[in-house]
Amino acid sequence: MLRLLILPLLALTHGTSAFVVQSPSVSTRSTELNMIDLVDPSYNLAIGAFGVGLAGGFLEDVRDEEGEKLLTAKPAGALALLFTVFSLFLAFQTTTLRFGFDDDSFSLVKADGSSMGENVVVGGENKWAYSSFKNWDFLPSSGFPILVYFREDQTPAENREEVPIVVDTLEGQVHFFPAITNVKQLKQGFIDHDCAHVDN
Repeated sequence: MLRLLILPLLALTHGTSAFVVQSPSVSTRSTELNMIDLVDPSYNLAIGAFGVGLAGGFLEDVRDEEGEKLLTAKPAGALALLFTVFSLFLAFQTTTLRFGFDDDSFSLVKADGSSMGENVVVGGENKWAYSSFKNWDFLPSSGFPILVYFREDQTPAENREEVPIVVDTLEGQVHFFPAITNVKQLKQGFIDHDCAHVDN
């Protein structure tokens, strides 16, 4: 369980970092180069993190028969603070970032569809050709997505970063990002654009 709680934090430090009131449609935005289908945002992860923080806040105030706070008060308070701040970060990322599909690539863009610029971890634009995909998946599952994972071989080998979570043994750069987008739309986009997928 602890591993599931720290997965989004690892996503912030490895590969692509980014962060669902669900909507059934994908919006299309025009960029300077071509049309991009933007996947709707999802605030589910931010709401879930806030809920954990709220629960930690309630646990922080639990008292024994003498009215004294329990020994677990400080850890619960720290948990509440951590998850509340994290939920705000996720909400900010959900509001400002989008994932998109154009004619030939998957990309991380700003909410208005404009480019994010260069990837600060591995360099290059936050845009990956569908043909470069080696695998994609949702962790821990597509039914309960906390992280979105994909591996691509577009990033030059000398720029690739190792990550602490092993999903497969394929070659290529691994990317994780929090599930701050409509996962059903994202999955359908991967399928529609023939992004390579290895069934586990």
